[in-house]
Amino acid sequence: MQADPNAANDGEFPMPVAQFLAGAGRYLRRGDVVLCKGKASPLSWAIRWWTKSHFSHAALIFAVPSEDDGFERTFLIEAGRGGVDLTDLRYYAVEAAAFYDIAIKRLDQPWMTRVVQSKVRGHMLNFIKANYDYLKVVALARSMLSNVIFGINAPVVGVNRAVERSYRLSKVPPARFVCSGFVQYGFISAVKRLIANGGLPKHALEDVTFNDRLGALADDSAILATMPQDFAQSEKLSWLYAICRGQVHRVRTYGDVDGVLSER
Repeated sequence: MQADPNAANDGEFPMPVAQFLAGAGRYLRRGDVVLCKGKASPLSWAIRWWTKSHFSHAALIFAVPSEDDGFERTFLIEAGRGGVDLTDLRYYAVEAAAFYDIAIKRLDQPWMTRVVQSKVRGHMLNFIKANYDYLKVVALARSMLSNVIFGINAPVVGVNRAVERSYRLSKVPPARFVCSGFVQYGFISAVKRLIANGGLPKHALEDVTFNDRLGALADDSAILATMPQDFAQSEKLSWLYAICRGQVHRVRTYGDVDGVLSER
């Protein structure tokens, strides 16, 4: 694989987050996965405790600063209890930095070209704005039934099976995991469409299946049960950065990330 001419020089890190965001077009790509460690919300703490992970939220880089595209900031596409939206990365990295730490990973495959990045991004946005059934799921994510089912089952059968069971019985994923399920669902759905149109090789589907519990015939309930920790553990994604206490650190392993986010 050829070296990326836009790759960051490790000698530059750690760097102030303001400098990083100002040059985000150099450091980030569309399709990078953003994992957030919520430090203040009881719900975020509960997710981290249930999954034995640093992370409680997942999003996707939707756009980076580009004169050609007309973007001056870095935007994330993410799902939550209120629906699907675009959020400025600055919100998590600066405005709400006291409440969130961040880690960023990348799918580094030869077929993941700028053209494919744009197509995946476009497919995901069209999915949301058009006939994407998951939008309805997100709108209903505050369903009491789903969360009650999850709360009853999690201590008994474990988090993974509890999420799947709550979805199968209520047809709504528990709101705790709607964000990471959306990212995994989006990758799989977009890549399936590109493969069907002859735009990607068949093995690309395996490349974007970050939840190791999923098989080739996984249904929506299993895909939506994907958790932030699945992205953190996946070796198909490469670690890039950890953002904490106003500094951006270059990281290569989960151990590096743990060291940055655990530092007092």
